[in-house]
Amino acid sequence: MTIGHNLTAALARIAPQHNYLMIIPSGYGYEEICSIFQHYQIFFCPQKGSLLKQWLFETFELSRAVREFQPDVILSLSSRGLLHPPCAQAIHCDDTHLFYPSKHFGRQTFKNRINKLYQKWHMRFQLKKTQLVLCQTPVVEQRIRQTFRYRGRTCISGSTFSDFLREERQQDMPENLIPYKDKWKMFCLSKYYAHKNLEILVELFSRFREELEEVVAIITIDSNDHPNASRLLRSIEKHRLSKKIINVGSIPHHNVGSYYRHCQAFLMPTLMETFGIPYLEAMSFNLPVLTSDLDFAHSVCGDAALYFDPWNSKSIRDAILLLKNNPLLSNVLVRKGQSRLKMFKSWDQIAGEISELLSEIAVKRA
Repeated sequence: MTIGHNLTAALARIAPQHNYLMIIPSGYGYEEICSIFQHYQIFFCPQKGSLLKQWLFETFELSRAVREFQPDVILSLSSRGLLHPPCAQAIHCDDTHLFYPSKHFGRQTFKNRINKLYQKWHMRFQLKKTQLVLCQTPVVEQRIRQTFRYRGRTCISGSTFSDFLREERQQDMPENLIPYKDKWKMFCLSKYYAHKNLEILVELFSRFREELEEVVAIITIDSNDHPNASRLLRSIEKHRLSKKIINVGSIPHHNVGSYYRHCQAFLMPTLMETFGIPYLEAMSFNLPVLTSDLDFAHSVCGDAALYFDPWNSKSIRDAILLLKNNPLLSNVLVRKGQSRLKMFKSWDQIAGEISELLSEIAVKRA
């Protein structure tokens, strides 16, 4: 949603002259963003459903709506384009399950595994009818080419965080953090997804409870995020870790800054990402980053993070204690994070480059 909201709003600013058919889910804030455009139509897509329902929608309803609109080019922001597009097509690839091995998936439900197999088949087929694949990092580009033996055109589109976070100035500590004001707090901002690897926190604090006595992790899970989310929350209670792993629930985006400001580090034990926008958010709030020693994290964070093995709780413990007990290291990571931020484009720059590329492939296809 961060990418969808920001990129859509940026397109309205830098390319308002075009006529848009916006295919969106209802109730996620896209309606307000679409109203910024001068010339647009909205076509609502179903939010959830079976694979059969999804296939029927894409094959008949969506295809018919697109043909009637007669576009010059299609841009998909969800890794899913059309299998038989009537014009040039670009796909923004944002689903890591498509190009990482299964050991990175975490504890998937059977339904999710079947769904991802179908999505992978869909990607393999649609790439034959795609003129441009937008990748947020070179790592994504390389993995897509290797996984699907894709030889077509790609672009490193990049990513960044919401502009309003730069302006948010709320200084007060959130009430649910006040009981832990004297603790060393790690902010772990994420909805529940299996690949986010949040279960490792239960193992971490269970094994090293005494060594991490002064350390707490702040997580942002809603029990409705995923079938396994409530299982994780029950596990935290079962191991009596509710005062070590503090779940503050889903946070409105405009309140995120106050959590960044009142924690001492940002923790992200994830097993795969296409980018990881919270890395940049943490850096912008002068938080040192603790994260997985994997290619996607190095691609975004470079030398501005302290890395650990996300499958090994001892490795995570060692990294936490190293950072906690070394203020100089923390300051170094913060400075490197500030330098790292200068490498990334604004949303308007990203949207401008994408708009130019869409015009190119539309002309070539015509």
